[in-house]
Amino acid sequence: KLISKDEKLEQRIKNIATIKGVGVITVIKVISEVNGFLLFKNIAQLVSYSGLDVVENESGKHKGKTKISKKGNARIRAALYMPAVAAVTHNKSLRNYYNRINEGREIKKQGIVAVMRKLLILIYTLWKNETTYVENYSPC
Repeated sequence: KLISKDEKLEQRIKNIATIKGVGVITVIKVISEVNGFLLFKNIAQLVSYSGLDVVENESGKHKGKTKISKKGNARIRAALYMPAVAAVTHNKSLRNYYNRINEGREIKKQGIVAVMRKLLILIYTLWKNETTYVENYSPC
């Protein structure tokens, strides 16, 4: 009810909800957690804030595993997990991305985390540009 009072906000949320796998409630959770992306100047800041940035564990000859930092907002990560799973099932371009990431890997959750990061970037981009999602987009 609160969102339907503001037409511009409602239209922006509907534009983002055109991504297969992402619903209105997910968009509202992410937008409310990041305060409408007011504090972020670029995608790297947003990814770091959400804790989906990659941290390498290396020192000298030691080569450890890479992982996400998890130092950011856990509520954003929680809000994006199930939409990422649904997007891998229903969204063709994100499914191809997931399969490419998981090629030759035993742990499939790494692909889900990569799709979560991709969804967050998509939400940010669609919010800033006020456009709808085009599944087979090719910049030409």
